[in-house]
Amino acid sequence: MNPKASARSTIGFVSLVCLIIGNMIGSAVYISSSYALGALGDARLVLLAWLIGGLHALCGAIAYAALARRVRLSGGEYSFLSRYVHPAIGLMAGWISLTAGFAAPVAAAALVLGEYMMAVPEPTWQARILATGWIALCAGFHMINLRTGSWVNNGVIALKLIGFAVFAVTCAIFLFGANDTQKEAFALRESFLETSYLKQLLQPSVWLVIAVQLFFISLAYTGFNASIYIAEEIHDTSGAKETLSVAEPSPAVWRSMIAACLFVMLIYLGLNALFLACSTPERIIAGGDYFVSDVAYDVGGDWLKGVMRITIAISSATSVLAMTATGPRVYSQMANDGWLPTAFSSSTEVPRLAIFVQAVVSAVFVWIATVKDLVDYLGLTLTACGAVATSTLWIAHREMNAIRPIRWWEHLAVALYVAGASVLLLVATQIKPTQLWLCLGTFALGFLLYVFSGKRR
Repeated sequence: MNPKASARSTIGFVSLVCLIIGNMIGSAVYISSSYALGALGDARLVLLAWLIGGLHALCGAIAYAALARRVRLSGGEYSFLSRYVHPAIGLMAGWISLTAGFAAPVAAAALVLGEYMMAVPEPTWQARILATGWIALCAGFHMINLRTGSWVNNGVIALKLIGFAVFAVTCAIFLFGANDTQKEAFALRESFLETSYLKQLLQPSVWLVIAVQLFFISLAYTGFNASIYIAEEIHDTSGAKETLSVAEPSPAVWRSMIAACLFVMLIYLGLNALFLACSTPERIIAGGDYFVSDVAYDVGGDWLKGVMRITIAISSATSVLAMTATGPRVYSQMANDGWLPTAFSSSTEVPRLAIFVQAVVSAVFVWIATVKDLVDYLGLTLTACGAVATSTLWIAHREMNAIRPIRWWEHLAVALYVAGASVLLLVATQIKPTQLWLCLGTFALGFLLYVFSGKRR
């Protein structure tokens, strides 16, 4: 590989953070609180659920960072599980990445983009065309090289953050001018720091409702591990790329996961506090999937509603951009290991065929499914796969500890993340049994692919 070409195509810490933000902030943050408020009744408990979900995701980010600090591997869960647990487990994770991990989320995000840009609450054929076009455009950007696609992603992320800032400032002005009677009617009318409401947590039934809401909130926090999928392509400015077994992992990879997860958690808490503080409970609950548009209209009228509509569309656009960068690296790694045709393995840093195929599969999902179909299936499958992957730190404890001693906080992070994922799986047996069986079926199909592949080793 040409070192100068490598230097030109690699990306730095800021771009990695933006890549993760693009993966994480999609449409879920604009939907979940409406249903959570209807179930919990207290806006402060809704914020508490978002805080718990964020802390769980942060534990996951620390757990993935622990892996990235020790081994430099692209391909995410597939690569770690294949090399440190068993090829069969790795192939299951790879199969999940090809379907639930990237193609389906790309389609879901693109559909939301199409629906919001067309200002329609359903996937019309016009919205599907727009979604398909954006997928194709994102694939084109990333086929040039990683840096070009990342620059585009960084620019779109900046637009999204500007949209958040405009909304936040307008909400602050609105709240400053609201009288006491108006404030008393808003959902978040009492301080989150006032502790009397915490007495409700002494009731086991309240925790059950929170756990159910976390099942949906957790989807908003997925994607915090995005940088690990391109870890081998993150290297110093000299462009030197060493053999995997001796390469020093880039600190930017593991630091970006923790920093981005913290940043997104603060954004989610801030946005939801504004959503809940600027409208009545009745208005928020009645708004359902589109309650944020209603809140924006109440605060600033049509112009702010338009700003948030575009911001939500941009949020979905960045999700497509970010996942188009990370997903194809799984195809490439699986081709390197012989599970996919060698054509998917790239001799350069741009797996163009893999990018093209993922774009095609995502476009197919756009035309055969709805956002709800895709979202119901994704959160559970991705969380389960992540819990298995982070357990690599324990399963391959001897090798990992030999590379770098495992610290107590890394053990704690893995334990809390796996425990949280187990709770979500338990909740799924009660509220989403069909999705649970689909999740288990996806794992099983991956195992069958291993059994009948003829490449067992």
